[in-house]
Amino acid sequence: MRRSPTPNGHPITPASRPAGRWISLLFLLAFSQLRAQTPADIIRLNQQLTPIAAVRAGSGFADLAPLAPVVASARVVGLGECTHGTHEVFQLKHRLLEYLVTQQGFTTLALEVDYGWGEILNDYIQTGAGDSLLVRQAAGFTLWDTTEFWEMVEWMRVYNQQHAAKIRYVGIDMQDPRPNLLRLEHFATQRADTVLQRRVRNLRTAYAASGPASADTRQRLVRLSDDLLQHLQTVAAPAAVQQHGQVLRQWAEQPTDLKRDQVMAANVVWLLGQEPAAKAVLWAHNMHIRRDEYQLRMGQYLSKQFGPAYVAVGFATGHGMASVFNAGGSAQALALTPPVPNSFEAWLDQASAPTYLLNLRSAATTSKWLTKNRKFRNVGESEPPRGAAYQFMWYAPLSSAFDALFYLHETSASHPYRAAHPAR
Repeated sequence: MRRSPTPNGHPITPASRPAGRWISLLFLLAFSQLRAQTPADIIRLNQQLTPIAAVRAGSGFADLAPLAPVVASARVVGLGECTHGTHEVFQLKHRLLEYLVTQQGFTTLALEVDYGWGEILNDYIQTGAGDSLLVRQAAGFTLWDTTEFWEMVEWMRVYNQQHAAKIRYVGIDMQDPRPNLLRLEHFATQRADTVLQRRVRNLRTAYAASGPASADTRQRLVRLSDDLLQHLQTVAAPAAVQQHGQVLRQWAEQPTDLKRDQVMAANVVWLLGQEPAAKAVLWAHNMHIRRDEYQLRMGQYLSKQFGPAYVAVGFATGHGMASVFNAGGSAQALALTPPVPNSFEAWLDQASAPTYLLNLRSAATTSKWLTKNRKFRNVGESEPPRGAAYQFMWYAPLSSAFDALFYLHETSASHPYRAAHPAR
């Protein structure tokens, strides 16, 4: 999730402010009528949860056994996060990737990162080869350039060296045209395709000169992208190469946040269409992988496409710190606001286990706390613009947003990766 949403998840425009005030009043009225948790609610929560013994990969899988019936029939498992900079959540997602690959037969990690960067990093994961500076850049976003992320990358690389069936790494996003142009330029050189070289050069020049995204600029970029994509189809370029053209076309349209979710979902569907036997772990923010109908997010599109074969696993934390990023791309620590009254975290935080798994499919049948709209933590890549109170936003019932939830009582900020990478 690159852009931080407004508290209700929608962009603020002058025309929407009056309606927004009425919506806020309705939310406040609903909030005032929410029932506080009772001792019986906490007892029920403790009966339903599964304590998680460790967050690090390599810790075995006994405590993850209750997750098996949730993901057993899934083809896509979305792993969310309530912030883009939480050390223990990143570690736990790495551990879940290990579990899903080794115990459940998953083959692909699809990340909320640009398709072009994903292909470059996948080359390194498959072969161990690559230019060190380019591989480091292939993290895509500053928020992924962390010790936790690169530990996971190295685990995938070592796994592929030791197993015949390889893990594939794929980016599903479309916010940076540079790596796609780089890959297409390389393909054109290999094929001595002067027409493609010219089309790539024209697009590169247009992007460099595009400036603010006016309607005329978008139309020109779309036209040039269409010309390039048509040429790739004419010369019967491999599907993975044609996808670079498709992603450039997606970027040229400059989609809104919600449209971006639809595009990312389409890229997941394309990926699995190319590999009918593939099973994908999808790494993105909670906001993207949620499958409820509150907003048209990636998870809802995938839920409609795959039905019960799409599983959404949310993550939440109660206390601690998280990394966020300033305009210059530098990480800074953000203190997490403790759970606000009547938020989902206010209930989840009272469990006896500090870290646990909650199967929302079964818990929702007995826990009324899960059947109401409540506030839920939502921090993007930067600090919420209106202060600590806006770390929480109104959310659909958790049982409609996610199939399962991992809760961590206290977490710390992710660690920016400072060493030269990769080690050769």
